[in-house]
Amino acid sequence: MELLEPHIERQGFELVSVEYKGGARGGLLRLFVDRPGGGIALDELEGLSRVVGDLLDVYDPVEGRYTLEVSSPGINRPLTKLTHFEQHRGRRVRIRTHHAHEGQKSFVGVLAEVSPSGIELDDEISQRRLALGFDEIKEANYEHQF
Repeated sequence: MELLEPHIERQGFELVSVEYKGGARGGLLRLFVDRPGGGIALDELEGLSRVVGDLLDVYDPVEGRYTLEVSSPGINRPLTKLTHFEQHRGRRVRIRTHHAHEGQKSFVGVLAEVSPSGIELDDEISQRRLALGFDEIKEANYEHQF
């Protein structure tokens, strides 16, 4: 992220998150990119893919063979930065934790509070407010209600 983020921002976009999955025949490097405020077009993703591919060829930060995929984060976008959590305060989110809290690792509810150290979630299942530090959160996503 540190290598690519400034280059993507100069193009007018935001690097939301980076995933890497290794495999026997090579890995998959997936970048989720969006326009600040949301909404990125397919041709913009294609252009970014070429720019990012060239950067990765020069700096070669990933060992071995891999496939590069540049994608929109989608409607249930991942929340990976403090600003993402702040933008989604008052909205429904899904949180997965590294360790169980009262036997549960997955929570869905309204993101009630955000601070530099963590969040407070009004959990739908337990009907109570749960405080979680960012170090406890494995994954977080906006949970769109259709």
